[in-house]
Amino acid sequence: MDNKGIAAIFAEIANMLDINGVDFFRVNAYRKAALTIENLANDLRQMVERDPRELDAIPGIGRALKEKIIELVQTDKCAEHEEMKKDFPPGLLEMLNLRGVGPKKIKLFFSELKITTIAQLKDAAEKQLLRDLEKMGEKSENEILKAIEEYGSFSSTRHIIDVALQEAEQYVEYLKQCGEVKQIQYAGSLRRWQETIGDIDILTTVKDPGKSVKKVMEYFTTYSEVLKVVAEGDTRAAVILKSGINVDLRVVAEESFGAALHYFTGDKNHNVKIRDLAKKKGLKVNEYGVFKGEKMIGGKTELEIFEAVGLPYVIPELRKNDGEIEYGIEHKSFPEFIELKDIKADLHSHSNYSDGKNTLEEMAEVFMARGYEYFAVTDHSSIMAVTGGMGTKEIKQQWKEIEELNKKLKGKIRILKGCEVDILKNGELDFSDEILKELDVVIISAHMFNRLSYEEQTKRLLTAIENPYPMILAHPTGRLINKRAEMEFDMEKVIEACVQNKVALEINSNPNRLDLTDKYVRIAKAKGAKFTIDTDAHSVNHPEFMKFGVGIARRGWLTKADVLNTRSFAEFDTWF
Repeated sequence: MDNKGIAAIFAEIANMLDINGVDFFRVNAYRKAALTIENLANDLRQMVERDPRELDAIPGIGRALKEKIIELVQTDKCAEHEEMKKDFPPGLLEMLNLRGVGPKKIKLFFSELKITTIAQLKDAAEKQLLRDLEKMGEKSENEILKAIEEYGSFSSTRHIIDVALQEAEQYVEYLKQCGEVKQIQYAGSLRRWQETIGDIDILTTVKDPGKSVKKVMEYFTTYSEVLKVVAEGDTRAAVILKSGINVDLRVVAEESFGAALHYFTGDKNHNVKIRDLAKKKGLKVNEYGVFKGEKMIGGKTELEIFEAVGLPYVIPELRKNDGEIEYGIEHKSFPEFIELKDIKADLHSHSNYSDGKNTLEEMAEVFMARGYEYFAVTDHSSIMAVTGGMGTKEIKQQWKEIEELNKKLKGKIRILKGCEVDILKNGELDFSDEILKELDVVIISAHMFNRLSYEEQTKRLLTAIENPYPMILAHPTGRLINKRAEMEFDMEKVIEACVQNKVALEINSNPNRLDLTDKYVRIAKAKGAKFTIDTDAHSVNHPEFMKFGVGIARRGWLTKADVLNTRSFAEFDTWF
């Protein structure tokens, strides 16, 4: 079992203990361990394999938790977890996925009304049975009904991109070790950098088509993370991994690799358009190649496919029939879209001054390692008490530490004094102008009051944007993928206000957010908006998220010029 799986088991144990009313310290130990493991840079499987004593160095992992980690790595199960689940209704844990429903509420619903499933909770809310419970009321009851409706709209069959990417990359590296593989690439929605992934498609060619295919198939199906082999044929196999992700492997001929890669990367509508273009030229395009009559005239590379139908190369992120084909026909080339190497800074990061896991210096070191010229530390303002948000005293203390670090790190990286300032219910900001005017970077964000009406939310955001100090509107819609829906407000008005007030729109790279979406990015670009791509890093492992934000930016047709943190500090500072 990998880090994410172990973290999920520990979090589930914590939730079960919490619902059962077990003492806070034991619950907290599991919660902290889950968070630590989820953010851990090292693979627990490798640590256990090398020497289990390496686990002793992980903060907050005592002997009992260490033994459970070893058990999970070696057996994929934890005896204590399995025993707890026997007498625990599984529906109670599913209820934790509902917005605003935590262990205390679940315990209340169970003890008072014997509710064990979301369906029973919905029934009780519709019968107005919840409002009379302690600390509930009519408003809370209605919010639970909305949360249930929200949850029902989320897909349980699609996986967050970072989970799918990790599985795909590890599987590809494993297959390369086979020795029979020549070319290999994952395709599908993952290669298009879509926010959620249904399954993983892997394509490969082999060194000796006569002898190698069977060996590759056998190697593929005996991977240690395979839970079940679904299909195994001459050139295709399908498995389900322990993470629940389906993976398909296809072995294709070398002369067809580009055609297959194109076919299995583009979405259905893109591929239909390409085939239509081919027909108009008297050609046929499919996953095997480009054909003129019976003669194959292309297919070894993707570029051959596009050239055959009269198009310039279309990057994978755009292959969704959203204007890319018409643009290519008209302009004969595409802009130079932003790349990960263009990023010079991260303008949204957290330290242990609020809810970050690392010190300012530790965050500086990881950004230096990425070659960044500057970064902003933007811990939360005080209203976010749950995150340990900063008041005036704490932020001024942080400024002093930043000044000292900037002297120490001069010539290596520049740390900007920033803050993620919450937008209050009336649109005012959670820091005085006296503090705001001293900051190098002012990020504004809406973490609370997300259920205001469309009109109230729009007015709230516009009021905040029109304040003279904001520079960046962070994760503008407030969504959490498969967990929380977007806030309801007039997005076009908010974008226009950002343009008029010189407030950049953030593409938040956290794979659970990826906010803005590519749809809104294109709308905002057309209106003249500028953007920042930030990771919202809460630990030294999170700067790796930048690639996901860049993927969204490319899906939204952004170039380097559209994104402020591709600029040198002098250019960035001058723009504001």
